Amino acid sequence: MILRALLAATVVAAAPAASATTSQTASPAASQAASFPPNDYRVPANWLCLPGRADACRTDQSATRVAADGTMPEVAFTPAAAPKIDCFYVYPTVSFDPTPNSDMVPGPEERAVVDQQLNRFAAQCRLFAPMYRQVTLAALRSAMTGAPLPGIDRELPYRDVRDAWVAYLRDHNGGRGVVLIGHSQGSGVLKRLLAEEIDGKPVQRQLVLAILGGTNLLVPSGKGAGGDLPTIPLCIAFGQRGCVISWVTFRADAPPPANSRFGRTTVAGMSVACVNPAALGGGSGRRSCRRAASG
Repeated sequence: MILRALLAATVVAAAPAASATTSQTASPAASQAASFPPNDYRVPANWLCLPGRADACRTDQSATRVAADGTMPEVAFTPAAAPKIDCFYVYPTVSFDPTPNSDMVPGPEERAVVDQQLNRFAAQCRLFAPMYRQVTLAALRSAMTGAPLPGIDRELPYRDVRDAWVAYLRDHNGGRGVVLIGHSQGSGVLKRLLAEEIDGKPVQRQLVLAILGGTNLLVPSGKGAGGDLPTIPLCIAFGQRGCVISWVTFRADAPPPANSRFGRTTVAGMSVACVNPAALGGGSGRRSCRRAASG
């Protein structure tokens, strides 16, 4: 409901060959890039979701609303017939692949997460969700235990999403407004995409909104713009266009500890953005509780 109202209100160059008397050793980054050739996002199979086809984003989003009086009316879902804007989504860390980086084959986990996080946006926009070779859950667990899997390519997720973004603009966008949506690893990738490919560039005019949940977006303390995205401000009012909503979530009685990876920063003069998507101007928002009609 809240996001619906919000959206409705906004429309190696080649290296010289080694001589017989010298040798060259490729850098680790170059070696990894060579082992993972670029994806061709003109190929529909490299997208989890594209408009006009039956895929993971074509699921019934009818729901049961849990009202304050305890009643639970059914709420039918109808996708927009001709939405005026697009949504470009990058999913969080979900891959169960045992390899350090995931493959490009959609699994149940990728299909499930778009059903949970993205598909209701079809009420307002066309849905685009690229597959990308993300750092897997297995790789993250190995790193957290101090024995990282060999061969993790942490640049690969960004390269894939950047290539998908370029292909989207070239083949699908046609000058339309676009909402960027991410969570966790997906938000981190989109934050970099915004910084390197959108902020301060002509395409920024097409940015309707960016929604970056579960990542640290730095802004100067006490300010709503600057920092990681110098010319893309935080959203502070419904109907605002070209802004970003970013937050990390902790319980009110369990704030992030001093050494938390999320919600805190050691960068002098900076704070982690915390925009309540239910109350952009601050404070508390109205709760709207729903569950899947089939659940």
